[in-house]
Amino acid sequence: MLARKITSRLWSWKNSPSRKALLLTGARQVGKSYAVREFAKSAYTAYVEIDLYKDAEARKAFAQAANLQDFITRITLYADRELVPRDTLVIFDEIQELPDVITMAKFLVDDGRFDYVFTGSMLGTELKNVRSFPVGYATELSMYPLDFEEFCWAMGVSQDTLGHIAEAYASKVPVDDFVHEALMRNYRIYVVTGGMPEAVQAFVDSGNDLSRIRPILNDLNVQYGHDIAKYAPQRSLQIHAIFDQIAQQLDNQTRRFIVNSVDPKARYDRYERDFLWLVDAGVALKCDAVSEPRSPLLRTGQASKFKLYQSDTGMLMARYPQSVSRAVYLDSTEANLGGIYENAIAQALTAKGYPLYYYAKGSRAEVDFVVDGAAGALPIEVKCGRNFKSHATLDAVLGTPDFHMEPGVVFCRSNVEVAGRITYLPFYMAVCLPEHEEAEEPFIMETVRV
Repeated sequence: MLARKITSRLWSWKNSPSRKALLLTGARQVGKSYAVREFAKSAYTAYVEIDLYKDAEARKAFAQAANLQDFITRITLYADRELVPRDTLVIFDEIQELPDVITMAKFLVDDGRFDYVFTGSMLGTELKNVRSFPVGYATELSMYPLDFEEFCWAMGVSQDTLGHIAEAYASKVPVDDFVHEALMRNYRIYVVTGGMPEAVQAFVDSGNDLSRIRPILNDLNVQYGHDIAKYAPQRSLQIHAIFDQIAQQLDNQTRRFIVNSVDPKARYDRYERDFLWLVDAGVALKCDAVSEPRSPLLRTGQASKFKLYQSDTGMLMARYPQSVSRAVYLDSTEANLGGIYENAIAQALTAKGYPLYYYAKGSRAEVDFVVDGAAGALPIEVKCGRNFKSHATLDAVLGTPDFHMEPGVVFCRSNVEVAGRITYLPFYMAVCLPEHEEAEEPFIMETVRV
C-alpha cells in the first residue's frame, strides 16, 4: 500500500466542524479512488462506492432518481452492508460520467445522514459542468502523481533521512555527502519511473526492476489517448496532435511549444481550447511566459507564449527511446536532458499549488520558471549540466531592483550552496518548497502520516 499525502487532507476534511461534500479531482490513474477507499476503511464504520465509469446500470439508476429520498434509497441499494447514519462515507467515482449528480450536493449535505466524496478525472468539458457546485456546500481538493517524498516513502527511505533533508533546506546547509548521493540516485529513478501509483508499486514489488515499468507507462499513455477520443470527440485529432508533440517540443533548446508544429496553418487562438483541454484533463502542464518577472505574475502573463510539460515524468520518459532512460539513471552529463529535468520540476511546482510561468528576454535568454513567492516573484533555474553556475538571465533579473524578486533558486546535481542571492539546491529538494497557499509559513516535511 502506497502512503499518500492526500490522506492527511482527507482527515482534515472529515474533522472539519462545517463539513461539506468533497470533490477530489485529478488525472485518471493517479490513485484517487484507492486513496478514498482506504481512507473510508479507517475513518468510517461503513462506506459504499459507486463507480459511474464502469457501471452503466448505476449511471442510469441515479440519473432517474425522482427526488432526494429516492436518490438516497438508490444509494442504499448499492451498499453491501448496513449504512450507519453519520458514520458512512458515500463515494461516487468518476463523477464526470454523470455531472447532474453534483446538483444534489446541497440537499445531500443538508440531509446530513452520510458524508459524500465525488472523485472526478479532469477530462475536458465534462468536469467543467461538475464544477458548478451549490455555493457553500462543497470543498475541492486536487490529487497528483506521487511526488518525490511519497516516492521515498515507497522506497523505504527513513523519516530521519527525510527530516535531514528538510532541515538542510531550511537552514541552507549541505546534506551529508552519502545521503546526497543516495537521494540523487533515488531521484534519477523517480524521473524514470514517475509518480503514477501502478508504475511505482510495480517497481517496488519487482525488487526495483525498471524493465517492468516501461510497458505500464506506455499503457497509461495509450489510455490517455483513448480518453481524448472519448471525452473530446469533436476535437480529438487536434488534441492528439498536441499530446503527441509534448516530448518532441521539450527536446528543443528553448522548450517553447511551437504551435505550427501541430499543423503548418495552426495558430494559438484556433487551438487554445485544445491546449486548455489537456491542462484541465491533468494530462499536461502549461507554463506561460510573463513580460515582467514581477508579482503578481498573472498581470503580465502571455498565454500564447508557453511551454507544455507532461503531468508525469515517467509517462514522458516512456515516450523517448530507452537510451534516454539509461542516460538519466546513469547520470549522463553528455545527453540533452534539460527538458526532462524541467518537466520534473514543473511537476513538483504544480503539486505545491504554483501556477507555472517563465520569463523570456529575447529569443534565447530566459528564466526557466518564475512563481509567486511569499515576498515577491521567485525565479527558478533548472541546470542538469556541469556548468550549473552559468545563468546570465537569472543574474540580470535579480540585479533589477524594480522587479522586487526573492533570492533565486537553481536546481541542479550539486549539494546545497548559497552564493550571494542565489541558492543552489539538489533536484530532490523541490519537494521542500513551501505550499503556494501557505507560502508565508516555513515548510516542515511531515514525519507522521495517518
